[in-house]
Amino acid sequence: MKKTTMIAAHGIKASLFFCLVVSVISMTAMVHVAPARADNTQKIYWHFIFKAFVHMPDRNAVEWAWVTMVEMPKEKAFPAEAQTARRYGGTLQGTVLAFVRGTAWRSSHRYELDDRCSGHPSTKIISWEESDSDSVFCAGQLYEPSPYRDGTGRVTLGRQMFSLGFTNRKVLHEDGRWEDLKGQAQVFVGAINVEGRSGERTKGRFHLQEVNYRDNLKHYKSCGKSWFEQYLTGFRHFAVESLRDIVIDVGQSNWGAVNYGFQNRNQILYNYQRSTSREHPHWKVRHEWLYPIMDRTE
Repeated sequence: MKKTTMIAAHGIKASLFFCLVVSVISMTAMVHVAPARADNTQKIYWHFIFKAFVHMPDRNAVEWAWVTMVEMPKEKAFPAEAQTARRYGGTLQGTVLAFVRGTAWRSSHRYELDDRCSGHPSTKIISWEESDSDSVFCAGQLYEPSPYRDGTGRVTLGRQMFSLGFTNRKVLHEDGRWEDLKGQAQVFVGAINVEGRSGERTKGRFHLQEVNYRDNLKHYKSCGKSWFEQYLTGFRHFAVESLRDIVIDVGQSNWGAVNYGFQNRNQILYNYQRSTSREHPHWKVRHEWLYPIMDRTE
């Protein structure tokens, strides 16, 4: 575990380990041939809520995301590999989390930094506007329990775990279809400049992110000049270091928190439920966090 990462949970202690964004390669790495066993055709859905505090200590600068995933046997996700396994008299075991849908919302925010203009003290103003996004994608998988040696030297079986990452690469959909997000054409809308007024300049490159807001701009003003660059979502933390936590029973929920960013100042709260219903119980609902003790940064 990285020293710069903190995690907490209610009722059940959660764990966070380093994990890359799930891709075809990482999910097939655990492929093995095993005796065939009966299928369970009932779909199991995972409903996630994320709340990111992106500019602490200001708790009004937030991003929310709502994501639904569905459990899918690797046999369906990787039919070619499954066929190879059957050829040798076995089955492709394991479960991945296929993407069903996702959405996000970002609050407006404005802050100031000390600056200097022509050698004199000045102020730089940084801001972005409220916006939402339906361009949100995730990938994940479940891991079988691993044995470990406890403090007494006894070997015991650990908890089953899952990982989930926000991604801008390949996404497995609920119908078993793979989509290469980077292979799709993307349109980024810049600032609108009014004739007769000083316009904003564009700085930096724009690229497909894990969450792409309709207003994808971060604005700067300093020394009589204005410019903008691409706003970078706080959820990209889970693209570099996937969320990893315990698998819960159907009908239960669990939650936790991860600190990230410079000096661990920022924080992402998360909640997930495992359900037989495809409908997210809190879709696009921004409410006070259920357990206020989590709604803070140490």
